Amino acid sequence: GIVAVDPRVIPLGSKLYIESTDDGKSWTYGYAIAGDTGGAIKGNRVDLCYNSQYECILFGRRSATVYVLE
Repeated sequence: GIVAVDPRVIPLGSKLYIESTDDGKSWTYGYAIAGDTGGAIKGNRVDLCYNSQYECILFGRRSATVYVLE
């Protein structure tokens, strides 16, 4: 997927792996590309992309562990 990041923290084009802070036991987003900046994405925030507004609402706001792979 494509995620929005603050390019001062994570460079655009970076390959990422994103999962829950419990080592992925409760949820895993998986592999993603930092491909957007988003209007409200500042600092250590990541905006995940889902297929529908309903999926976004179900997911809500959560803490995550983000691994920068490249």
